Amino acid sequence: MRPKILILGASGFIGSRLMASWRPDQYTATYFSRPLDGAVRFDVATQRLADRFLLRGHGFTHAILAQGVTRLEQCALSSLDSATTNCVGTKGAMQDIVDAGVHPIYLSSDAVFDGTSGPRIESDEPNPILSYGQQKLAAETHLAKIAGSWTILRLSKVVSNFVHGRNLLSVWCAQLAGSERIMCATDQKLTPIDIDDVVQAVNFFIMSSTSGLFHVSGSQILTRYQLLQILLKYLPHKIRHKAVIQTCLLNEIPFAELLPLDCSLANAKFRAVSGLHPKSMEEVCETLRHEIYSDESVAFSAQR
Repeated sequence: MRPKILILGASGFIGSRLMASWRPDQYTATYFSRPLDGAVRFDVATQRLADRFLLRGHGFTHAILAQGVTRLEQCALSSLDSATTNCVGTKGAMQDIVDAGVHPIYLSSDAVFDGTSGPRIESDEPNPILSYGQQKLAAETHLAKIAGSWTILRLSKVVSNFVHGRNLLSVWCAQLAGSERIMCATDQKLTPIDIDDVVQAVNFFIMSSTSGLFHVSGSQILTRYQLLQILLKYLPHKIRHKAVIQTCLLNEIPFAELLPLDCSLANAKFRAVSGLHPKSMEEVCETLRHEIYSDESVAFSAQR
């Protein structure tokens, strides 16, 4: 059977890239706050999929749950409101998806761990300290209980080789071009992954109908500062020369909640089952450099 996909949250960083990888006749997409051509507005917190999309004869084979409040500080400061979407609404969507005989693929996060050690494997016990992580874990737990066949993909920090407001690398490039000071933690560990590798992973799980819990992350364990140093290495000299970087510890950066220090995930299970090998951050940064500075210009727009 040819896959037919329902994608929730198609206007987000990951959702929009997923949608761009498919033909229009392969999917139905939704958005909430950011209108998107070809997508339907849907509020997971107040509406039910069973009433809008999962009607008799719907034909969907898979549903990607990429919707939700994803900004950590917003979840911390408005935990009840964000939980209405990330927990209550998402659980309702999961129930409707399962009841309709559709395979759910839930995009979760490394934030389900407390950051005390890493890299974490799938069998490690979650213990989130962030409101966002607590909401993600609650949805994970609910899905595992109600569905006989499900896929949960815990993602690490997602970056890209193109300009986007949610891409840490291109945000740094914009700050560097504007001679802004960058406060960069030397003690937080990440396993960043390129967004197109995430898209490849999701497509693998759709086509193979592989079930279970998988950590979809890069293979390099890097501190934020090490990641920034890799990026700087590939930028034009005139950008590197005027870079203003202030190293710090993570707890020196003001935030509403305690942030996890070690966010690294082990991706061996994912690589073994899929045969995919995520790109290195050197590859991503080199391509991004050509995307932004192809003419050696420092003119740059932070959003596209």
